[in-house]
Amino acid sequence: MITVQKLAQAIAKRLGGTEAEALAESRTVMSYFGFRSVIIDNAIHPDDRKVFYALHDAGLLQSFWETVPLLDGRNWRIFYWSLNEADLDRILVDEQAPPEEPVYNSLPDEAWGHPAPGA
Repeated sequence: MITVQKLAQAIAKRLGGTEAEALAESRTVMSYFGFRSVIIDNAIHPDDRKVFYALHDAGLLQSFWETVPLLDGRNWRIFYWSLNEADLDRILVDEQAPPEEPVYNSLPDEAWGHPAPGA
């Protein structure tokens, strides 16, 4: 389940800033989503949309759209935002995982030498 705290941790990891800033941005976003994972773009206040775009650029939110035909034959495009728990989990796990030792650190010294020409 995506919580305000979980999203705040991912925001802090991806965007930096203070913990209080990340928590405020998380509360803003989660106030729109509630218990849903997809919301319509029209529901977002224009001032809050900047936060959504920043989180989109950081890989924390996705956006998509669909085109629906109107009765008069024109098409109407509807934009959506989605919050993916798997993406947040991946970001948070990457943060907590210890860095792996590069494979070249385990190679023997002979692996770094080149044979002399004609040898």
